[in-house]
Amino acid sequence: MFTKIPCAGESTAFACQCLPNGYDLYERIDLTKDKKTFNAIMIWSVAALVVMIAAGLPEHSFLAAFDMPTEKVLICVAAMAIGLLAYILLHEAVHGVFIWFFTGSKPSFGFDLKSGMAYAGSTWFFKKWPYIVIALAPVVIWGIVLAVLCSKAEECYFWYIYAIQIMNITGAAGDLYVTYMVSRMPSEVLATDSGTAMNFYMKK
Repeated sequence: MFTKIPCAGESTAFACQCLPNGYDLYERIDLTKDKKTFNAIMIWSVAALVVMIAAGLPEHSFLAAFDMPTEKVLICVAAMAIGLLAYILLHEAVHGVFIWFFTGSKPSFGFDLKSGMAYAGSTWFFKKWPYIVIALAPVVIWGIVLAVLCSKAEECYFWYIYAIQIMNITGAAGDLYVTYMVSRMPSEVLATDSGTAMNFYMKK
């Protein structure tokens, strides 16, 4: 739980180290404890998975991914597995880059074993729109990169790259949910994010 005791911390145009006077806790989202929200996000992820596979099938056959020598298929599968693992790190790295950009301070990184969630976090209090940018940056940036790679890939490689794009979209379910919630909050809201739990503050 982050302190809201005023202090003489640094601040930028986008965030401050300490909660300003007159602010109080407005809402809290903890994805490791709110089972209803966590389950809803998982359902959304599965639905997005089904939709994305269905969207890819009319133009790209699964069989094309195996229409090559066995050795090449195994190399592609291994490369895809490495790509999926690398994506998790790159996703959080983008969160971290934008946290650093808005605060000038290093973010924290970690992995929650209970929920299976990797995360980038910060103890700074972010204004509304910078927080939304931090939340959406990975899915947008990597979504564009992966979409370009998919469009340029030979047919036999499409599904190996598209699998990472599917992970990009489905894995961002939590970010999209939080963005939706924050977008409905008043403009003066301040947000702090440990990576798995988010506190939102408003003026009394």
